Amino acid sequence: MAALFAMAACSSHGGRPPRPRPVFSPNGEILSAGGKDAPSCPAALGAWWDRIAAAHGGIFTREALVADANAQFDAMDLDHDGFITPSELSDYRSSLDDDGGMETSQPPTELGADTQMHPHRRGDNYVQPKVRAAQIPADVVDPVMSADKSLSFKVSREDFIAQANENFTEFDKNHDGKLSKEELTDTCPAR
Repeated sequence: MAALFAMAACSSHGGRPPRPRPVFSPNGEILSAGGKDAPSCPAALGAWWDRIAAAHGGIFTREALVADANAQFDAMDLDHDGFITPSELSDYRSSLDDDGGMETSQPPTELGADTQMHPHRRGDNYVQPKVRAAQIPADVVDPVMSADKSLSFKVSREDFIAQANENFTEFDKNHDGKLSKEELTDTCPAR
């Protein structure tokens, strides 16, 4: 599972430069579009860990990952029917970008207890890569649609939360109920 979301270029293509590989959060948020000037997988995942942990008192628990999964699901479920379909996911990702650039702002300094950090809601304030859906290579396993274990071509909230829980169990190598930044960034593929 870990390799499903942390995709990075790791092979040569016969003299051609490798295709940009996006880096996803465990919950399918695009953290980096990949490419020459994009942050590395460890840097992108580390910054995501910082953001999620900050919203939860500096600790990254299973509950923090599930809260982020719920927020990400809400953002991707464009028609609010309780399912994410491939076309809906494509529309969601296409809406992130009009020009292929980066949207940059200052990170928040204080978060209220009920504040949910999410890149696609108004009022949030941090760097969000903008990526066209067409830029995600066809050979990259989509971390959102991979939750569709029944192959029904749609992901329910239950499917998505179950995958978040599976990911947490897999990432928590020392089984202490907390996810360290190192445990998360160690899931990045070796270059």
